[in-house]
Amino acid sequence: MRLPLALCLLLLALPALADNPIRTSPVIELREGYAGYPEFMKECDWTAEFPARLAEYSKGLVELTDQDLATLPGRVLRIRIMHMRSADGGAFSGPKWAMIRAELYEDGALVGQYQPYRRTMTLFRDGCSSLSKISNALAADTAAWLRRGDFKIEYANDQAAIEIGPEEDVPPIH
Repeated sequence: MRLPLALCLLLLALPALADNPIRTSPVIELREGYAGYPEFMKECDWTAEFPARLAEYSKGLVELTDQDLATLPGRVLRIRIMHMRSADGGAFSGPKWAMIRAELYEDGALVGQYQPYRRTMTLFRDGCSSLSKISNALAADTAAWLRRGDFKIEYANDQAAIEIGPEEDVPPIH
């Protein structure tokens, strides 16, 4: 009995979700004070690839905009690269990984944060190809978080310590 009611409520809410998209920038940025790997920031297109994939995987929930996110009403998603490692040389240069932070705002108020981390170590990928694979996985993770709607604020301090968990905590990239 409750399942049909829940389905009806979901169907009624879908048009409202479509009318209230989450807007984000078409290019993600580095967190303040972090240089990343400048050679890969210039050579690779993953800072633009991630938002494009996020919009694709969100199936209409996320829209890209060139407008200043701080001035937009409604729901906006600020995404920053918190930490990353990339190198050419495939498996010989060790694992490549990245951590982003996605912050969801509703009418200027922070309502949720998500900080996924993904890594890969493949034999025959260059640094940009590895970042592309990681970007794809992070976009899928972030889209799933947005669809779940389990928003909470986890990092009250913007410069909170960045902890990389043990390898077994990191979902594999397929």
